[in-house]
Amino acid sequence: MVSEDKKINLSADFCSSRSVLLVIASMVLLAAVMLLAPGRNLTINPELLGMQAMFLQWLGLTCLAILCLLNRWLKNLSLLKSTLIIFVVIQLVTLAVSEFAFQLTLMLPGLQNLRPGQHDLFLLRNIVISMITSSVVLWVMYLLQQLQIHIEAESQARIRALQARIRPHLLFNSMNTIAALTQIDADAAEQAILDLSEIYRVSLKSGDSTTTLKKEIDLTRHYLAVEKLRLGGRLQILWDIDDSVLSTSIPALTIQPLVENAVYHGIEPRSDGGWISISALLDGEVKITITNPLPTRDDDTLRRGNQMAIANISERLGIMYGSRADLQSSQDTESYCVVLTLPHKDKT
Repeated sequence: MVSEDKKINLSADFCSSRSVLLVIASMVLLAAVMLLAPGRNLTINPELLGMQAMFLQWLGLTCLAILCLLNRWLKNLSLLKSTLIIFVVIQLVTLAVSEFAFQLTLMLPGLQNLRPGQHDLFLLRNIVISMITSSVVLWVMYLLQQLQIHIEAESQARIRALQARIRPHLLFNSMNTIAALTQIDADAAEQAILDLSEIYRVSLKSGDSTTTLKKEIDLTRHYLAVEKLRLGGRLQILWDIDDSVLSTSIPALTIQPLVENAVYHGIEPRSDGGWISISALLDGEVKITITNPLPTRDDDTLRRGNQMAIANISERLGIMYGSRADLQSSQDTESYCVVLTLPHKDKT
């Protein structure tokens, strides 16, 4: 279901290069169909096809240019109003271009064999063809837009469902931390509760499925503050954040689960703890790197890392960015590293 504050119209793609290519290809195809329509033979005259295609492309691109100029205004109208206006504009442009083309052929008879007496029939024929063609095209555009809206709504639902699977995990771990702190340091436990409330205030705000990298980093800092109170000097953090990437769009609850994995699998099992390195740098794309040490053979507790967080985040990245985002993990004899690559684009 589409929210009431989101107007639906057909004007979104008139200014795109894809629309230009689509119009050019469609007009050539329409020119060929129109030449074959009489059914006298299946041989297409290349010269006549060229003239017909040139006229139709001239007509199609003129309509596209005018609709592109009206694009911003059309977006503020309802579906019915925007569709009617687009339909009327196409017919008016068809009439004007057809009239100009007819007068041009009278001055330059070599272009096409038209006579003054054919004026009304020429205009009527072009208007009828335009009305039929534009009606079909607008209907197809409407169906494609409805399909896109359905895909986006389904994607948002999947994103929120995936986030819901992360939040209980975060809550349970944090509550265990607070329970342990209440027996050691009541003030620290109170601070941990404040940090946890801030984590949930941000992560649950308006049910947002996307956020900025800055907000995600802030959320991660609150989480690490809770863990720092529990682990003390065993947990050390090295930050390297480029300010130019802070406005990058990112699925909500992306960095924090990866850092939580680094704490759970890399720091807690080590008797002496270790460093977690978190960097977000711009190198054509936004590269976010999280590195943590691996437990040694001498550690009492060896934990088998799970891929739940990585699989969860990879799926949400695929929904949001498709193939433009990537999440890779690797390890050597001493450390485990996760590299998240995102396109550099400010949140709009």
